[in-house]
Amino acid sequence: MTAEIRDLLAGFRSLNGVSLAAVVATDGLLIEGIADPGVDVDAICAVASNGLVMAEALGREIGKGGTVQTILEYESGLVILEPLSSDAMVLIVSSRRNNLGRIRFMLKRYHQPLFEAVDAI
Repeated sequence: MTAEIRDLLAGFRSLNGVSLAAVVATDGLLIEGIADPGVDVDAICAVASNGLVMAEALGREIGKGGTVQTILEYESGLVILEPLSSDAMVLIVSSRRNNLGRIRFMLKRYHQPLFEAVDAI
């Protein structure tokens, strides 16, 4: 099933500027990912899991419920985290902020197939 996950992640990587597309366990371990050469995937995944924990805690604290999607926008790009289940999330890193709409559209489209592929592992 990781081949199916990899094929779905390749769709994100086809976007100009996307340097990392991954499915990550909520403990920060990489399940499957595709990245540009030189990208420290394991380190990014570990830190990203903390970002999702922070977003979840903030949502509970302010009474907004669970995290649907977390978007971190930086001067030189984006990091997008989207929970697939209580055990896994999608992580997208892009150097182009103008990719946000397309990435969000693709996340909506690929959410269920990614969930099913991860659930089958």
